[in-house]
Amino acid sequence: MGTNLDPKPLTMYLNKKYFPLLFTAVVVGCSPTEKTDLKNKKTSDTVHIDKISVKHKDTLVADMKIPVIDTTAVLTAFNEAKKSKLFSQELDFNGNNKMDGSIFDLERPILIGDLNDDHLDDAMMPFSIEGREGGNNWDTYYAVFINNRGVLDYKYSFSRGGKFSETLINFTSIKDGFIKGMEVPGNNSSKEDSTPVNYMYRNTDLSEVATASE
Repeated sequence: MGTNLDPKPLTMYLNKKYFPLLFTAVVVGCSPTEKTDLKNKKTSDTVHIDKISVKHKDTLVADMKIPVIDTTAVLTAFNEAKKSKLFSQELDFNGNNKMDGSIFDLERPILIGDLNDDHLDDAMMPFSIEGREGGNNWDTYYAVFINNRGVLDYKYSFSRGGKFSETLINFTSIKDGFIKGMEVPGNNSSKEDSTPVNYMYRNTDLSEVATASE
């Protein structure tokens, strides 16, 4: 008489015995590239995202441009400077007090160039205050601005003479870190000749430096 055997225990035994060997053979059969792809799939996705982010970030940096400093920018900065407490205290000027005189900013040239050797254009704005104390006297200045990432910050005003000065300073250009110009005879001066002058920017005031002929 034949014996009926239940096939389920035998199947379970074979699966338990040989399935790990079959899995190992499949893994071993994969190429090194396929193994790496499977193992590092999430890592690759992260790197891809980072690359996109960096590229996008670089594009944003490239698009950031410092505004150009031109005559309009200087005039705008000067109009703001006139309202500042520093300006009024330094020049003893109150725009709301007629006895303190009136500001005129029609003189030219407006000077644009690098004053502090940071490779950014700074500016100097010529202006005068006229009619102080109700009279016909006048005094002249240059408002000095330093470029702070495209914004012109007012630093101080340089006095270049007035109605009763022996000489007046007229600057003509900013070049190679020097402010070049001429010292000309004033209204009450005994001098007849003009003299070339060079100045340099300092944190507290403009400083005269010797010219090549000196």
